[in-house]
Amino acid sequence: MGTLTASHEKKYQTTIFKMKKLLFTYLMCASLSAFAAIPETYSIVICHTNDVHGGVDSSQATFMNPEFPPALGGGASMATLVARLRKYAENNGKGFLLLDTGDIFQGTLVGTKSEGEAVVRFMNEVNYDAWVLGNHEFDLGRQVTDRLMKQAQFPVLSANTYDIENGDTTNFAGTYIIKQLGPLKVGVVGITTTGTERASFADNVRNLYFAPETTTLERYRDSLRAMGCNVVVAACHLGLPFDRWDAWDDLERHEKEGWKSDYVRNSFELARRVPGIDILYAGDIHVGYVEPWVDPVTHTPCFQGYGRGTNLMAVEFEFDVATGQLLGWKNFSDESTLITLFSDQFPRDRNVAETIDTVVARVEIGFNERIGVAEQPITRIGEAESALGNLVCDAMLWRLKGDISITNKGGVRTDLPGGNLTPQDVFNVLPFDNTLGSVEVTGTFVKEMIEDKVAYGGSGLYVGGMRVKVDRTREKGDRVVMLEIGGQPVEADKTYRLVTTDYLLEGNSGMEKLSALRSQAAVESGVYMREAIIEYIKSHTPLHPKLDGRWQFVDRS
Repeated sequence: MGTLTASHEKKYQTTIFKMKKLLFTYLMCASLSAFAAIPETYSIVICHTNDVHGGVDSSQATFMNPEFPPALGGGASMATLVARLRKYAENNGKGFLLLDTGDIFQGTLVGTKSEGEAVVRFMNEVNYDAWVLGNHEFDLGRQVTDRLMKQAQFPVLSANTYDIENGDTTNFAGTYIIKQLGPLKVGVVGITTTGTERASFADNVRNLYFAPETTTLERYRDSLRAMGCNVVVAACHLGLPFDRWDAWDDLERHEKEGWKSDYVRNSFELARRVPGIDILYAGDIHVGYVEPWVDPVTHTPCFQGYGRGTNLMAVEFEFDVATGQLLGWKNFSDESTLITLFSDQFPRDRNVAETIDTVVARVEIGFNERIGVAEQPITRIGEAESALGNLVCDAMLWRLKGDISITNKGGVRTDLPGGNLTPQDVFNVLPFDNTLGSVEVTGTFVKEMIEDKVAYGGSGLYVGGMRVKVDRTREKGDRVVMLEIGGQPVEADKTYRLVTTDYLLEGNSGMEKLSALRSQAAVESGVYMREAIIEYIKSHTPLHPKLDGRWQFVDRS
């Protein structure tokens, strides 16, 4: 290149200056334009299901009106509603998530008889973002759980479940997902209740370890924040309680006494003990919260829907983009976070309906034959005893010719309708493949067993052949204030024939005392509990549901 003259040098420098000025102006304008394009707030629509328990087929909402129940469209109606909400979010520049917090298949013919495959296929079709393992995912054995996890075309989460076979410790499922939704980076961590180990048959969860909920959630909260997540969502198969005020009193008492364990009783406690969670979704307990419970200390809003696929939870959340702070939320229903899946309001999606109905038609063969008549609905209504619990225990006694019978209330899943009854109705009540067994026990054993159950918590047992009065205000071990068997006061040394289920004979549901008797001869009869109820209905129709005071709480005020 030739030598520049002074005149050329001056022109060159002037040109360079102008170019730099133009470039600076352009960059400033681009920066300001980009800054102006970033919104101050951003909204995310989150849809959620919990405890579907195979409820993806059409059904009747007898819980609303037993005589004239409105029609529910199940998974096919949910597909229609989800598509509408997803399109709403897309058209309005909002984020969208669809989550499930566990117990997806056990409970209906279509769920159980397909071993969950029909439910996961439905979930694939509606494009779930994540599914958190529930305790009932293990009801048919770990091999079924493994197969469903492989079938799922979306992440399956359980950050606190570990496979410890052969001495190794590896995560059994996924732990979290991260979604970039608009300007927000959202992390979702999945937690499974540690009660899964107590609520499952030992063989079904062998070599699995369920780590404490609190320490697991704390660790992943910190990890997600470190990875730049503005928003952290806890998706938990851990329930919000039926009686929120009693549970809140318990929480405050335990907090004052000092937490004794890293394990928690419910999602109330988890939300209190692990701050820094923006939203918590719960499951495992089938009670819908029409508005969230908001912890007054950590300010975490906690959401939970009703079970059996009757509703979809749909909420729009607004966040401050700069800080990631949750500013508020609004419902899509005028009155509730929950939208009931009425088929006339949300017509069944044709493709999803075909998928579900094909499986239903196959598995329901022989399950719709009339086996008897109930003069009115036979329900689980009642804190102590219930008409349905009495029926189940009476049938157990009748089938194995026992003196007394017991079963856990959680195993009786829904009510019997009035009118003609079918095997499918019984299946819905007793979806678990429990068998019956009988053992010889003393009167002392019976009283101690009931004391243990009362101390374990909950609302006691369903019983047959006995009358029990319990005062929960008395000291532990002295709460059974009256016990009769066969209409006579219990005799401490007398032997009685106790009929129960293989589930309780494993020591589950606070019945550890029974597990020591499992090795007795003829512990299990091989008779399915469901079949015993069907035989009883056939032999005792028409059924007259009744309460007779066989279990009473007489708590002193």
